[in-house]
Amino acid sequence: MAPTDSEVHPVIIIGGGAVGLVSSIYLSLRQVPHLLFERYPGTSIHPKACGYNPISVEIFRDLGVEDEVLRQRAPIERGSHTAWYTGLGSAGREICKKEAWNAYQDEYAGASTAQYVILPQMRLEPILKRRAVELNPHGIFNNAEVVELSEDAAQDLVAITVRHKGEAGRTEGKSYQARYVIAADGGRFSADKLGISWCGERDIVAMISCHFRAPISAIHDPNVFISWLINPELGGTIGTGYLYHVGPYAPSTPETEEWMFVFGARPDDPANFDKDKVVTRLRRSFGLPDDALKLDVISISEWKVQAIVAEHYRSKGGRVFLVGDAAHRVPPWGALGLNTGLQDIQNLIWKLDLALKSDRGQSETGKRESFDALLDTYEEERRPIAARVATTSLENLRKHGLVMDHALGIDIKNEVATNVEAMHKYFDTTHPEHEKIKEAVSRALGVMDTEFHALGAEVGWFYPSKDVDGEGAATRHDGAFLENGEFDILNHHPSTIPGHQLPHAWLKRDGQLLSTRDLVLNDKYVLLAREAIWRKAEGEYVHVEIVGADAGSCLDVNGTWATVSGVSKQGAVLVRPDRIVAWRTRGAPEDELAGLDKIVQRLLKKT
Repeated sequence: MAPTDSEVHPVIIIGGGAVGLVSSIYLSLRQVPHLLFERYPGTSIHPKACGYNPISVEIFRDLGVEDEVLRQRAPIERGSHTAWYTGLGSAGREICKKEAWNAYQDEYAGASTAQYVILPQMRLEPILKRRAVELNPHGIFNNAEVVELSEDAAQDLVAITVRHKGEAGRTEGKSYQARYVIAADGGRFSADKLGISWCGERDIVAMISCHFRAPISAIHDPNVFISWLINPELGGTIGTGYLYHVGPYAPSTPETEEWMFVFGARPDDPANFDKDKVVTRLRRSFGLPDDALKLDVISISEWKVQAIVAEHYRSKGGRVFLVGDAAHRVPPWGALGLNTGLQDIQNLIWKLDLALKSDRGQSETGKRESFDALLDTYEEERRPIAARVATTSLENLRKHGLVMDHALGIDIKNEVATNVEAMHKYFDTTHPEHEKIKEAVSRALGVMDTEFHALGAEVGWFYPSKDVDGEGAATRHDGAFLENGEFDILNHHPSTIPGHQLPHAWLKRDGQLLSTRDLVLNDKYVLLAREAIWRKAEGEYVHVEIVGADAGSCLDVNGTWATVSGVSKQGAVLVRPDRIVAWRTRGAPEDELAGLDKIVQRLLKKT
């Protein structure tokens, strides 16, 4: 029987990837003691995710790592375009190019003061790890695999067993107990152990990723972040593969350039890829002879595209929460997978903090306020977001074949000669079908915006369930829903209808510019109002910020807040610690103040 740590820890985190590390930092910043167990010896050795939307970068700001993330990021110009080619070097021809990601910084600036950032996860995780260890130097454990997980309903505890790997491969099992567990293990253990099933499509496409070192920028445009290759002989985009630069960016030299090439397995590919086989495949996709470019393979990863979401995000006993890939595994087309995981934690942590404070209060005073119903809102709010992300990301993958390849007349089912002829028609300006194909490709580029220019999906998502008074019905949530009832993936529609992201507006305090989104606190609601009488609302769960002209208030620099606040001068907007609007009123403060405490109690679902 494994020795037991007799202490009951407030929180244990299973998994030390990006989402687990962010969980740890958030808990440390709230002075919540916790342990984190990661089965691998260090952070990710694979590039993995690369793009972080402004809401995620705001999270990095909250954690105190934004400056380091920006220092290591890809230069803005490196992430401003994506393009399609027949191959690399002199043998390859550019099919088409479009703006993407960083090209739309001005549009992102309407939603946040944070930028869109490109930085491979393997470079992000060490930044997060250093911060997590800095804040919790004795609570982060590597080479520590959780092998057992169970809930004790009678004791309101979770018990886990950890296999610690020591020197010379020796292992030691040890048991731990916690009030709550955050499962950030990538879906490899916790969901199955808890009996939570998955919904969606599994094993859609077999993919191979190759992380390698080569001076690609010497023969290819370095300012195209993702290059999609369509070699007619390989039958389309996914079968040929896509290429992107994974740094290091500061500085980058031909000798140190690292790249990722990802391709779908073809029937004529080997069953397994070693370094020699993958180099042969890369040269085939690139259209380069053996002596044209030195390729130094760093790692190879074989994986299958999934678009699945856990049926539940909270265990039956209520003490374990699934986050990140432990709750959803989505295709990478659209770069929303890790972003969704980071935003899971942003939603969960402040609620968990309140519940833990209630537990501490019970031990000190014998009284307890239950936040159990509030914790239930984590699944209620986040699961629909992940389900939509899984669907749209899978659609983005399929559009490469059904839209772009189709526009060119390329299909993996075609004879090679047919695909070669189709590509010839596109490039031959004298061919009678050239203009028709060119127009089809132009239309395809527009359709692909759901992957490369989708501000709605990135910064405009919201929680419809929070609109308890049905304010959004008359305006389709201020335009966030299209006339057909679908969410507007492409466009961001600022709104203060409850459940929406707090709109960004520039304010000035003591001569310093700041955003409305910078006013949030990690342990209280923030009430934004324009009349000083609302200061009377200050309390245990509410902090008041006045946007006005009196002493101690913030100045609405250009009147944007007055426009986007959605309330009258007398009104107010209440914002959660995760920057989500919780409540708003257009009524007179004299009428609303008396009932505000009850409103807050209702929002917290206290019982």
